[in-house]
Amino acid sequence: MQPPPRRAVLAILLGSFAAISQPVAGQAPSASIHVDVAQAQQPVSPTLYGIFMEEISHAFDGGIYAELIQNRSFEEGVLPPGMQLVKKDDGGLKMELERLPAGVPKDKWPIPWPWFNNCAWQPERALLGWTLDKRGGASGAMQLTEANPMNAASSRSLAMKVGAPSESNGRCALINSGYWGIAVRADTRYNLKWYLRPGTFQGTVSATLESKDGKVLGQHDFGKLSPGNTWQCLTAKLVATASDPEARFVLSFCGTGELQVDWVSLFPPTYKNRPNGLRVDLAKHLEALKPSFIRYPGGCYVEGLSWESAPDWRKMVCPPEQRPGQWGYWQYRSTDGFGYHEFLQFCEDIGSDAMYVAFCGMTVHPDNSVPLDQLDPVIQQALDSIEYALGPVNSKWGAVRAKMGHPKPFPLKYIEIGNEHPPASYGEYYKKFRAAIKAKYPQITVIMSMFWSGLNTPAIAAAGDEAIDVVDEHAYRPSGWIRNNFDYFDKYPRKPWKIYVGEYAHHHGGGDWSAAMDDSVYLMMLERNGDLVKMASYAPLFVNVHNSCWGVNLIEFDSSRSFVHSSYQVQKAFVENRPDVNLATAVEVTPKPDPAQPLFEGKFGLGSWNTANEFKELRIYDAHNQLVLSEDFANLERWDTPGTGQWKTENGVLKQTDTTLGPISLFLKEKLKSGRVTVKARRVGGSEGFLMFFHAVGPERYMFCNYGAAQNHFSAIQGTPSNSIATKGGGDLQGPIDNERWYDISLVLTNNSAEALLDGKRVSKLEADVMPAFFASSGYQKKDHTVVVKATNYNATPLVASIQLAGVTSVAAKGQHIVIRAAKPEIENSLDAPNRIVPQVLPLANCSKSFQVTLPPYSVNVLRLQAQ
Repeated sequence: MQPPPRRAVLAILLGSFAAISQPVAGQAPSASIHVDVAQAQQPVSPTLYGIFMEEISHAFDGGIYAELIQNRSFEEGVLPPGMQLVKKDDGGLKMELERLPAGVPKDKWPIPWPWFNNCAWQPERALLGWTLDKRGGASGAMQLTEANPMNAASSRSLAMKVGAPSESNGRCALINSGYWGIAVRADTRYNLKWYLRPGTFQGTVSATLESKDGKVLGQHDFGKLSPGNTWQCLTAKLVATASDPEARFVLSFCGTGELQVDWVSLFPPTYKNRPNGLRVDLAKHLEALKPSFIRYPGGCYVEGLSWESAPDWRKMVCPPEQRPGQWGYWQYRSTDGFGYHEFLQFCEDIGSDAMYVAFCGMTVHPDNSVPLDQLDPVIQQALDSIEYALGPVNSKWGAVRAKMGHPKPFPLKYIEIGNEHPPASYGEYYKKFRAAIKAKYPQITVIMSMFWSGLNTPAIAAAGDEAIDVVDEHAYRPSGWIRNNFDYFDKYPRKPWKIYVGEYAHHHGGGDWSAAMDDSVYLMMLERNGDLVKMASYAPLFVNVHNSCWGVNLIEFDSSRSFVHSSYQVQKAFVENRPDVNLATAVEVTPKPDPAQPLFEGKFGLGSWNTANEFKELRIYDAHNQLVLSEDFANLERWDTPGTGQWKTENGVLKQTDTTLGPISLFLKEKLKSGRVTVKARRVGGSEGFLMFFHAVGPERYMFCNYGAAQNHFSAIQGTPSNSIATKGGGDLQGPIDNERWYDISLVLTNNSAEALLDGKRVSKLEADVMPAFFASSGYQKKDHTVVVKATNYNATPLVASIQLAGVTSVAAKGQHIVIRAAKPEIENSLDAPNRIVPQVLPLANCSKSFQVTLPPYSVNVLRLQAQ
């Protein structure tokens, strides 16, 4: 997974807009779905639906890993091995590689895109989560130290100097706020474990759970401590008397002296009550998906900044306090508490096969790969990971597994080699790994990773088709993509290898019902191509709402609550209703699109992105080139109230002076259907150019002519069209927009095209087509003789579907209709409203070989019909 382009922008529009085009006036949409049960097609892969777990957006630490203390071992500020700190031009710090392979010039040392934002370094993070509270006359100070390490994995601990309080209720207290609050629930027991080197300290110590306003919710007194230079492990159980989702953990010292603290751990009850276990609600969300496999631990997390900082599973199969952890791609340190062993255990607990993604010797830096002739130790690390999962207890790593409490083998079935490596040479790396793995473990499926979109054909050629088991193609798609590409895998070349879609998601907003409907159609396509597509997993899986690293996710949570997105509900419904085999299905929809419909209809506006601009002499002409609006900006009566920016008119010039926000927009009240728009525009200051909006039909559905895009390097038409059309074409015009120069910018709209110009030169031209608004597929479950029809209705109105079943002798009169729907495509579940979009199970009456059913607007439907 790589970061999405920064040009995926949002605008603030006023009012409510329909995102789906209406059918021809007077005609309600209808569809005929003809299913031939006697014509079985491709089987649906029984392993199709899995999940992908990556440490991103605090998915593990502060997420499914139940540890409540953030920065528990005080290692957050430890620089990743193989990296060094250098000063930036603004005086701040960033990370750079200490070295690159021989022959790589020094100017290649800074890690390029997409790492330029991920190498920032914030020294203040070293004490993240920790504060010191002194009251009642007590004194105290704390600082990190490398002296007297607790163990070999601990490079730092916290040194404290404590002075006795002068009042009876005084204390010097070390406080941890957890991951944006510690969720404490009444009558719940919390297991505490921490390490103390008393040093010269003489006095008492207590541990408390305290509410946000300072009330004690649970307490344990450790009593009086004696001085000493040996690390001691202290444990306790704290029982909460009340609840608070934003509680704090407190160690209070009352006495005098110097001491050291390390590895402070606090656990609530965990999934299946496992020590060092998982957060119950999040684990149950995954269990409910019944995944056939789990991919772990990445993603970009696997690649490492340097050779030395790539994840090493061997450092995760030991007691948690002996794990050093690591700094990851997503700008925070992982404890590796949810390590390789815990991952395998979770797979076993929920009945899933394990897929481990191994470091392949290629880091995220394209010039920083372990040379092929030095790859053997890296390959051995992957081989050892298999031995840990599957080897007998008398093998080296099988014995370690047994020592960790699991003598039986784990369900490891797949190994993926690296993640999203673009060089063609990756094919050679994969080939070496696969040969070594197959020689010792022929039963393991070895997966070849591709780009973040599409195939790495040079790498495939380097490996050779016959030497590849499965190819992992990632698919982050814009909203509506699938509606114009429903045959994408139908047209795919069939080779000896199969497809795993390791990371897929349609992006719209923060992941809304519009995207979920797209995902439902995508899954229909995957099911239909079961001969080729064997596995798929949505990505990312988790996000802590306080630290989102990605725009669209499946499950969101804070310290005490969680909710699943509507795409989760779609996948769950598809998992629970997966056919064994596809059936021949023909779909016909009426009415046909109106060819005279202006497809780019919507609001028109002007704006900017991090730039101060001026506009004047706006003219709008209709399709017959007749002037319909001459705007000289005497006032803004014709315009909506701006939601962002600093707008004013002066001497016939519209000025936007805010350079700190983006995008900034101002919209005309009247919609623009077709015709020509001209306006003069000038860039006054800032980092980009100016924007001309059109086809604005919703809060995140609009197009814009972007003059001076990507830090003022080129101009192009960008944006997201309405949910009813697909665009093709495009192009761009290279070159910057100069300051203090008036440009003539214009937009030409026809019923099905949009063209942007700059001083008479074409910038981009798009053509539009009406996208299909209804999709259906069908299959058969042999065990219970059930025809399963899946159908998605994008229309804003109900659709009457005529179901016709051929090749059957009888159909049970009663069936089942599972429907997931929303009132608008932009609606989504949230922490405060987690059940806005949930499945409904409705009875289906009067079923027969030919019957009708009404499918609600904006709905995903599953029909279950018993047929012989």
